[in-house]
Amino acid sequence: MSGITLGPLVLSMDRFAVLVGAGVFLLLVSLCTRSRRAPVGLDRWGTLTLLLGVIASRIGHVVGDLDVYAREPLTVLAFWQGGFDAWAGVGAAGLFVAVLALRRRGRLAAVLTAASLAGLLVWQAILHAVPAPDMPLPDRTFAALEGPPQALRGDHAGPVVINLWATWCPPCRRELPMMMDLADATPGVNVVFLNQGEFGPDVRQYLLREGLSSDRVLLDPETAAMAHFEAPGLPATLFFSSDGALQDLHLGEISRAAFRSRLQTLR
Repeated sequence: MSGITLGPLVLSMDRFAVLVGAGVFLLLVSLCTRSRRAPVGLDRWGTLTLLLGVIASRIGHVVGDLDVYAREPLTVLAFWQGGFDAWAGVGAAGLFVAVLALRRRGRLAAVLTAASLAGLLVWQAILHAVPAPDMPLPDRTFAALEGPPQALRGDHAGPVVINLWATWCPPCRRELPMMMDLADATPGVNVVFLNQGEFGPDVRQYLLREGLSSDRVLLDPETAAMAHFEAPGLPATLFFSSDGALQDLHLGEISRAAFRSRLQTLR
């Protein structure tokens, strides 16, 4: 699976690439401040440029899914779920630097532009250097809480989404009700909630206590799916087309807007 584990944090490759690019930008700005010819307040302007880009990228994403965030406005602050329009952030930061240049702060704008371009190049280089993971659906069946064992292979029957989760995992518990709600509202996409490392009675008791459906829940007490997909942690959500090809993956908690968008893309 295309992801990076940093202690307790599990980052998808796209998030990791953005963080490294931002780190390169800040590092270059910090190195330039040591020069005698460094523009006054370079470190402050560099931090402001990066913050502006991050805020603009979040706003760009929220505006694109305004109907979702209008119903749950506090989730705008749940940035750990993902949901950033990277190019909106790049555009806002670029506009900010252009304004500095127009206000006769040419040296400051030049340094920020160079550091920004370096960060962008590193970001894109990491994304393109890491090949997309080729992970077929496992050729086996899993026990279901309701009904006979089920296979995950699509066999051209439609797109398949697999969410790896566990009852002991806080982000899994937070996203599970939302994902089940959207799964029921998206016909044509088979969404499977594949529990990892737990047994039927424990999973059933949790779902009953939370008032959640067990129809889409499968059991994997041996965590075979985590091994098959090389998942570094939970939750992990994988999106497969109707021919069984992996189209997308998301490591960690996913937002309603991001999950809905991916489901609509699969349809």
